[in-house]
Amino acid sequence: MQGFNAKKVGLLIGGALLVMIVLRKCSFHTLPKERITTTAVDIVEDYKDGQYELTIKNLVGCPNRIYLSSLDDAVNDLVSRYSPLVLSAMADTTIVIADQGDFSGKVKIKFKWGNPELPIQSSRIERLPFPQGDSYNLLQGNNSNPTHNHDGSRYAFDFTMEIGDTVASAQDGYVVTVIDGYKGWGYGKKWNAFGNQIVVYDTLSHLFTMYGHLKHEGSLVEKGQYVHVGQQIALSGKTGQVPEEHLHFNVLRADNRRSGLMSHRLDSIGDYKVADLQRGQIMTN
Repeated sequence: MQGFNAKKVGLLIGGALLVMIVLRKCSFHTLPKERITTTAVDIVEDYKDGQYELTIKNLVGCPNRIYLSSLDDAVNDLVSRYSPLVLSAMADTTIVIADQGDFSGKVKIKFKWGNPELPIQSSRIERLPFPQGDSYNLLQGNNSNPTHNHDGSRYAFDFTMEIGDTVASAQDGYVVTVIDGYKGWGYGKKWNAFGNQIVVYDTLSHLFTMYGHLKHEGSLVEKGQYVHVGQQIALSGKTGQVPEEHLHFNVLRADNRRSGLMSHRLDSIGDYKVADLQRGQIMTN
């Protein structure tokens, strides 16, 4: 009887462990139906007395490149002359086109973060992206598989932070993106666009730091806020394209390629020389 009970208990424990592994490693989430976007520019159109006016205001603390186009060929020929338009942080401009008709609703506007003409002032990030005294393993480093092998993330770092662990800013700067409304995660590139993230722009170095896969409603800061190095900004999570909970940390610079940003190679991060880092090593802030 005792042997039977021991076997039964062992099967129950084994089954429970198997269920835990399945729940941890398998995603039962469906892709979100809508993308969460962060507004970076404000647009006002006006037409009177034969004059069309387009006012564009940059709402964030970093420069932005504005691209104008239209599906109407005649309108496109006129507005594309002003594109790309570079707006400094929090700046605005008004484009005036007279005697050509009302273009309201016909002009398409896209933007890209930053200004590639501004020189990058640093190849070093002062702190690791978690609180002083904390330690985490380096899950994946630079130029490595499975995901740090393209221009957007080539020089990124993944740290084995658990859901709810505190994320701290690695640099001073303005918060230009806060997305924390996603809940799910999954495998494959289709999930890449559905991870929560915060992006901070440093006005001195002209570098962006991105903190990804954050917890649902895990942001501790707001867009437009100025944060200091070491300040708590978010809670780590498991959202977007991610097989396990971790923090994705990427340093980016403005670039003229399609995405507008590309991963920036560092010489050092915190007290560590990047060239000496090994996958799996413990890193202490």
